[in-house]
Parts: sequence; C-alpha cells; structure tokens
Amino acid sequence: MENHHIPMQIKDIALELWTLGWELSDICHIFHILPSSLYCWCNLFETFGTLANQPAPFYGCPRIVNLAALDAINVLLKSHPDTYLDKLQWYLAIHHDLPISIAALQRNLVRAGLTHKVLHTIALEQDEQHQAVYLAGVTNPVNFSGTGFEFIMVDESSEQYSLIAAMSIDGYIAMRVQPGSFDSFGFFDFIIEDVLLLMNPYPEKQSVLVMDNCRIHHTNTLIDVLNVSCKSIATCSI
Repeated sequence: MENHHIPMQIKDIALELWTLGWELSDICHIFHILPSSLYCWCNLFETFGTLANQPAPFYGCPRIVNLAALDAINVLLKSHPDTYLDKLQWYLAIHHDLPISIAALQRNLVRAGLTHKVLHTIALEQDEQHQAVYLAGVTNPVNFSGTGFEFIMVDESSEQYSLIAAMSIDGYIAMRVQPGSFDSFGFFDFIIEDVLLLMNPYPEKQSVLVMDNCRIHHTNTLIDVLNVSCKSIATCSI
C-alpha cells in the first residue's frame, strides 16, 4: 500500500469505529490504511487528545554545564569572586563529575552572565576612599610634577588574542600580542623584558609604573624585582 495523504475526517472515523469494536482488518480494508497507522493515531490521541501531528521538539546540543552546576558555581563565585577558572574546573570535576576544558568553562560562564565584573557588587576600583587617596597622591606636587611624564600605564585586553601595552605621555612604548590570555608569568616577563628597560630612576621621566588591581599584576616576585632594580615605583590605580 503506497503512502498517501489521509484526511483528518477519515482518521477520526477510523478511530471511532475501532473504539466501537469494529475489526481492525475491516477498518483497514474500508479506508485503505495500514494497521500501524491506526495504532499510531490511537497513541497520538491518547497522548495529546488530538489526531493532529505535533510539531517536532527542538533539540540542540546537550548542555555541558547543567543548571545545577551553574547554580553551584554562582554560589561559589559570590562567596569567593577571586576563584580562578582552573579551580572551578577542579570543583566541577570533583563535586559534579563534570570534566570540562578551561575554554568551554569560560564560554559557559560568559553565556550565563557569571563574570567577575558582575559578581563584584562593589568593585575595589569603585571604592571612593581609595580613589581619593590615590588622586591625592598622584596630584601632590611634592611627589610628582603634574605633567604626567613620570608615569607608564600598563594594561591588557583580550578576546581570541590578548594585547598588553605600556603607554607614556609620548604614546605606546612597548606592546605584546599572544593567543589566549596573559597569566602572571606572561605579564611578569613583559614588564621585566620589555618595559623595565625603558624606565628611569624616580623622579625622572618614565619612572613610575601604574597598573590596575588585577591579581596577575601584583605578584610578590614582580614587586621584589622592581624594588631591587631601584628604577621605579609600582603604584596601583584605583
């Protein structure tokens, strides 16, 4: 029997006759349908209350990080917002039996809105008291000229590639690009190999290194090297 369109009225009548006790073979002979079709219509009606075909559900790729794991991460990051991705990776593997790469974990956190900037309700750089202390220090004529020529600003940005640069009032003086993100070792190497060589003893031009409060910018090793070099004063912009 070839496949052909069967009107909804025929389906209704065939199913009703079967419900009234007619033989399956007789119904199939009269309406030229297969027994499997009648069984399918019966199941469809019992499940959805109608013989109309239901739209196919949309199935995407299964979630790597399920909602329970995201809720747990949310709680963890709110109490410990300085947690690194490798620690989260370990946490998911141990407590949720969820092996995941650092890159996939980061993508899932971004999609869920669980970033450090969101989780910090009051960021350290928004502390008004620290801002006032910092502003008073850098504008004090006893310490600095007021022209800004002493300062070298260092910061980085990243997407698929990371760019880190040092800039003075004369423009960019050093920069480095690499795939992925900079860690504390990469930042340390950039400062020591590319920036420190261009600095002068305080209070001469380019003698003060200005960085934000990112953790990788303020390692004890970097501070010790800067102090030993006797070339610069590392300050944290707030």
